[in-house]
Amino acid sequence: MEIYLDILLLENLVINYLILYVTARFSRVRVSTLRLFAGAIVGALYVIFIILQPGMKVYYTAFAKILLSVFIIAITFSPRKVLPFLKTLVIFYISTFIFAGAALAFLYFNQQGGFVRNGIIYVFGQSKGSLMFFGIVTVGIIVKIFMEVIQSRINKDKLLIPVKIAFDNRIIGLPALVDTGNSLRDPLTNIPVMVVEFKALEELLPSEIRSIFENSKEDDLNCVTATISTSRWFSRFRLIPFSSLGKENGMLIGFKPDFIEVGEEEEKRDIKNVIVGIYNRSLSGNDKYKALLGPELVA
Repeated sequence: MEIYLDILLLENLVINYLILYVTARFSRVRVSTLRLFAGAIVGALYVIFIILQPGMKVYYTAFAKILLSVFIIAITFSPRKVLPFLKTLVIFYISTFIFAGAALAFLYFNQQGGFVRNGIIYVFGQSKGSLMFFGIVTVGIIVKIFMEVIQSRINKDKLLIPVKIAFDNRIIGLPALVDTGNSLRDPLTNIPVMVVEFKALEELLPSEIRSIFENSKEDDLNCVTATISTSRWFSRFRLIPFSSLGKENGMLIGFKPDFIEVGEEEEKRDIKNVIVGIYNRSLSGNDKYKALLGPELVA
């Protein structure tokens, strides 16, 4: 059987990238595309290495593969604490098993055949592309169903996340709800927008901006633009169109904070590319949360 290393490298690079991407989605860890590719390349090069060095039996052992998994997770996600690291590692294995199961299922129905050796799937004939395509489609369907089931079973209280907002060297903390329907973005920069009640932000805002909301002038475009244009924070404020929150063709006043801090103590992280939209009403009927976060800010 002939093995084309360039095709094998490309196939493993694509599959490893998808496994790491699914791992990031399930573990809700924000990671760059560059890091995903770095982890995928390490896994793909390992496969090439064990094919080129068939006599190095130590690299076929479970211990070697566990060490490889740990190395890939460290490169891709850089977890700083033991518990988040172990959680990500477990999710990585689950994602790997889902992909492997999809590939084996297709291999079972493949008329040209194939086999598994040392953890590598070999396919006879010209069906390699089909195997990858159908494997990816199958995994996509499984992951989508999984995510929908998990989200439907999560209690709304568990979607409440503590958030800290920093602006002008001041910081406030408040509870936020992860709102899957919040896809609001700043039209100029395409940065995601989190919506926060004015009352929760009041002490953080400059006096001239505060007066707009205190006098209920946030819908008066002339007043808003005149006030913002004379503020020393002019470059930090935005006008964001929206058509939700009970209003069609509305406009939110937003600002770019120094950063926001999202999550519990063990998994908290700073986010700088975000806009805070100010909403001059209550977001929660029972005051359980004061802000709405889009899922991409916690993913």
